[in-house]
Amino acid sequence: MIKRIRFATRSSGVPLDAFSSAWRDAVAGAAQAPPGVRPSRVAVCIALPGPEDPRHDGIGIEWFAGAGHLRRYRDWLGTPDGHLLLHRADRVLDRDASPVVVADETVLRGADWLERRWRDGGEKLKHMAIALRASDLTLAEFSARWRGHAGQAGRGAQVTVIPDGARGRAYVQNHPSPRPVGEWAYDALNEVYFDDAQGLRARIEWFRANLPGNGGLFRKSWFIAAREEVLA
Repeated sequence: MIKRIRFATRSSGVPLDAFSSAWRDAVAGAAQAPPGVRPSRVAVCIALPGPEDPRHDGIGIEWFAGAGHLRRYRDWLGTPDGHLLLHRADRVLDRDASPVVVADETVLRGADWLERRWRDGGEKLKHMAIALRASDLTLAEFSARWRGHAGQAGRGAQVTVIPDGARGRAYVQNHPSPRPVGEWAYDALNEVYFDDAQGLRARIEWFRANLPGNGGLFRKSWFIAAREEVLA
């Protein structure tokens, strides 16, 4: 599956409650696209408060069956109806701090759990990490090494296996698609799902206590804990 991922940062002066409501409605609007154009699935994430302000206040995720499906949707965004949808989001966003990334989804653990999650809908908690790759790696080299890094955290040359209590029910990597020109805002986004807040807290506390390094893969990274709702 291909994902179109919009990282949302609210404009200064927009209250968090007002942003959360408006952002949810804007992401849900993708389901108004015509048949054969609208995403296969739509979900919205709202960042949860933590000891540090999250890098983004929300994330919108749209799934597509292939490149042609995504292209049709992008074309639709250029129509008057698509412009209205984009305007709905722009009313509460800092556009310069709200990039879009197109990525290939790779489910590395918990595929059956995720299938039930999409079928049942509703809300779930998840822990995400977004990152920039190390400067000496191409995007292809980084993606290949990152796949083999799943379930581990590096501290310099040392590698630590993440304990079961902090691993969550499902683990997803999103690898940005190659671009003919330029770079995406991020080189990686992972998603780790939890049934309850206790599991989410266990992961956050483990990473905070262990302060894992980048293992030679990442130049910089940020964590976001969020509540995800399936909208369509």
